[in-house]
Amino acid sequence: MPFSLLILLQCCVPYTRDIEVKTEVGTQADLSDYNTYTWLETMSTLNDPSGKWQPTGLDLAGEIKFFIDRELQDHGLHLNTTDPELGVAFQFGADMQSLKLQQNPKSKLAVLSNVPDATLAVILIDTVTKDIIWISKAEAEIQQGYDAELVRKRIDYTITKMFKALGKKSFFSGFWG
Repeated sequence: MPFSLLILLQCCVPYTRDIEVKTEVGTQADLSDYNTYTWLETMSTLNDPSGKWQPTGLDLAGEIKFFIDRELQDHGLHLNTTDPELGVAFQFGADMQSLKLQQNPKSKLAVLSNVPDATLAVILIDTVTKDIIWISKAEAEIQQGYDAELVRKRIDYTITKMFKALGKKSFFSGFWG
């Protein structure tokens, strides 16, 4: 492997290392049967009573929607607000008071630490049957102090990874477990 490629790969990994994605396709869904989508209402929640989280100036919902639109269009789906076959929704939540067990480097003991985290869920719903046919959930630690461009790259990486399974058949095996 060329040295420059190795350096590039090492530079990309740190800002996505904490992002975990799970994606499921409904057991009866064949996504190739769908051509159009529309946006449903989105939701966001923020548990930040101390006001620690300072958004980077990004319109997070707008960025998320932009990347989801791109992925859907890359998979051959087109926005149609009059007679859509799929409804698309996402929910974003951030919890600045999230706790996690972490190993103390000095004592080697597990200690409870504040590790702010975020979750993004994207759902595709058949507009006729109202069945959820595809769902993806991503979880990550909130990286405080990142600039707007790095946050945008993390969102792009996450949504791209979420949609990698869009054209696959069902492998439903305990998504929420």
